[in-house]
Amino acid sequence: MGCFRKEACTLIVKVPQMNSPECGRIILTALQGPIDGILSATPDYANHTVAVTYESTKLAVKNIEFVIAGAGFDANDTPAKPEARKALPAGCR
Repeated sequence: MGCFRKEACTLIVKVPQMNSPECGRIILTALQGPIDGILSATPDYANHTVAVTYESTKLAVKNIEFVIAGAGFDANDTPAKPEARKALPAGCR
């Protein structure tokens, strides 16, 4: 889901392995890292999604998915980095 000619957009990212607050904290920490343009992120554990509001003039959807995948989680169609997934707590793999 992208947006066109809007500054702030919200993306719903499917994260199948996110099923607890511990997993959500790892994802939120990754999104607060060196990536610039994330305005907010809200995990939904029941639906295994994260709603990410971001500045579309600074980021693309793939940037957000790659950050989540880099933390060890599948993000929509972007697979997790295997070495990052191995480092996750057992309940988040």
